[in-house]
Amino acid sequence: MHPPNWWQKENGSLLPKYLAPLGHLYGQIVSSRFRYTKPYKCKHPILCVGNFTLGGTGKTPISIKLMELLTKEGWTPSFLSRGYGGSQKGPLLVDQNDHSASEVGDEPLLLAEHGPTVIAKTRREGAWLLEQRKTDLIIMDDGFQNPTLAKTLSILSLDSAVGLGNERIFPAGPLRAPLNFQLAAADAIIITGSSKNKFKETLRTKHNFNKPIFSGEVKPNADIDWVREKPILAYAGIARPEKLFKSLEQAGGQVIRRTPFPDHYQFKAKDAEQLIKLAIKDDLQLITTEKDMVRINAANHHQLRALKRMSQAFPVSFEFDHEDEKNLLQLLKKQLQQAQE
Repeated sequence: MHPPNWWQKENGSLLPKYLAPLGHLYGQIVSSRFRYTKPYKCKHPILCVGNFTLGGTGKTPISIKLMELLTKEGWTPSFLSRGYGGSQKGPLLVDQNDHSASEVGDEPLLLAEHGPTVIAKTRREGAWLLEQRKTDLIIMDDGFQNPTLAKTLSILSLDSAVGLGNERIFPAGPLRAPLNFQLAAADAIIITGSSKNKFKETLRTKHNFNKPIFSGEVKPNADIDWVREKPILAYAGIARPEKLFKSLEQAGGQVIRRTPFPDHYQFKAKDAEQLIKLAIKDDLQLITTEKDMVRINAANHHQLRALKRMSQAFPVSFEFDHEDEKNLLQLLKKQLQQAQE
């Protein structure tokens, strides 16, 4: 399923108004969990990368970037993830050679390409497992609204293209909890997207957010001349598939067919058959995201193996703007070192 349009702009829809009481109740439940839950204090600092809303805002590329930066600073970080979409409850150390996305989730498989990754439906159990391993810092991908672990630092990612939507709480809008509650708990925000400067001003003036705000972009991280070799059939099962389509066009690709799937979609043999048929018929190259590529379980069916073999993943990474990388590192080093003392 994709987010309804009225989550972004209500445009006269009465549904947000009618659903607002449910949103209020949902928000109260989330807030009360923090009041009545005693969080587990891990012996390692925990850096949480979360977001305000449901849907993708670039948390995983940002988590990977933070892993890279902090490793260069001498830390030995590991990732902790819920393993959304996977059947395994954990705690479990992800093995790229032995585990599939259907078992551990697509994001943990991507994270595991960059560092040790543990999944756990119960986050404190994941922290317990990481305490037994050779690590001195946990980067938690998502889990900002989970009160069971005490966070050392919480950084929220925000895509300015969608922002905070209609600023209503689920199901009346995309917010995961009351906005004021989330802003108070956030230590910093990272904004992406073409309207990031405008949205930064909105956070400062409208929402009185006076903590650090950084900005950056998810960009291609390799030679992408190949996207211009022939027309493209692009497909993606992420929160906002149009981000892939737009990125390919910005890279000079000619996107002839766009095929969106629901977020975290588990591809089936019939999907592979249809995509391959269309690509062959119109002589198109199949391109998808890295997250989708790890989710194509080639062990399940010969059509899925063929789809994986014929597809190319569009490689991306997160890059900070201007002096923001240096400024963020200063914040991280100060807070994380204080937590170790």
